[in-house]
Amino acid sequence: MKKLTTWLCLIISVAVVGSASANPFTREQRERIANFLAMDLYVYETTLVGTQEEFVNTVSDHLNYQVMLEEKGIMFGAGPIAEESEKEHPTSGMIIIRAKSFEDAKAIADADPFHARGVRKYKLRKWTLNEGSFDFSVKISDQTVEIK
Repeated sequence: MKKLTTWLCLIISVAVVGSASANPFTREQRERIANFLAMDLYVYETTLVGTQEEFVNTVSDHLNYQVMLEEKGIMFGAGPIAEESEKEHPTSGMIIIRAKSFEDAKAIADADPFHARGVRKYKLRKWTLNEGSFDFSVKISDQTVEIK
């Protein structure tokens, strides 16, 4: 079954990228690429444009919105991004979401209270997740989960 799946993925990747003769990848590269996840996600990086007071007054609503996205399965991940000089107080953040299109992703980002109230601005991009790993451990005896 694995061999059949590999061949089907290879056929699909050749059809999507172009004919085998026009494809710049070797057969081995095409087979490897065909097994990648290729999950399209949307990333928006936010930067502060409002005042610190506006930020503080909006952060609770923003966090509630983030939790709602997480609970609905829209949120893939989020958190602050710090430049080397910003070890104490990062001024930007990154939010990764699941959406069907740029339009849907934009609507989700626009509804964030930070953006809706003009406290932060964002740049939206599509990100295709191909490689990586995610490890976790579930301990039944004490009902804990450890993410590594």
